[in-house]
Amino acid sequence: MGLAVVTVAAGGLPVVDVTAIAPRTGLPVTEAANGRGVAVTKMTGGKPGMPVVFVVPPLMRGSNAATDRGRAEPVARR
Repeated sequence: MGLAVVTVAAGGLPVVDVTAIAPRTGLPVTEAANGRGVAVTKMTGGKPGMPVVFVVPPLMRGSNAATDRGRAEPVARR
């Protein structure tokens, strides 16, 4: 798990994505799906910025329909 970040067009902390560059030495970051994270701006074209490695968040355990069915929320009918 990495630091939660939100990519913005301008006004964020400048970062350089080094995910594809070996040895990938950079601060691990994860894109914040809920929009709550450190605002960053991805820099390209050799512009200076803090090196970061975008990482994939761990997958959540899938549900088991046989055991989880009793905990399902009722669905409202239209």
